[in-house]
Amino acid sequence: MLGRHVEQSEYGRLDTFAVDRPVQIVFTTDELQALCPAVEGIQPDIYSATIRYTAVSRAIESKSLKLWLTTYRDQRIFAEHLAGVMADHIASLGDVVSNVEVTLAQNVRGGIATEVTARPLISDGN
Repeated sequence: MLGRHVEQSEYGRLDTFAVDRPVQIVFTTDELQALCPAVEGIQPDIYSATIRYTAVSRAIESKSLKLWLTTYRDQRIFAEHLAGVMADHIASLGDVVSNVEVTLAQNVRGGIATEVTARPLISDGN
């Protein structure tokens, strides 16, 4: 997706590129949002996200990752589920990645800070 116009229908796809050896990668962002499933109307949950994985033979292209993250903006999902969904999605790339871990730190709400870490339920090459 890098270097070209991307149609919104492509936002859920993670593009990858070849790496010549396994490398550990950490993505961090403060631009992840989803909707609180417990509140009617629009009540965004805003997160800092850390995505860690080993690129065994392919790495995730960062523009596609950013666009993929925007697909969660309209989903009603708790952080405890969202972290797992994200980890599973990355692991679904197959044996080109391993050691997937997603940590979400939700903006403080009601004086409580929440941090959730998930590893994929599906095989991620380990």
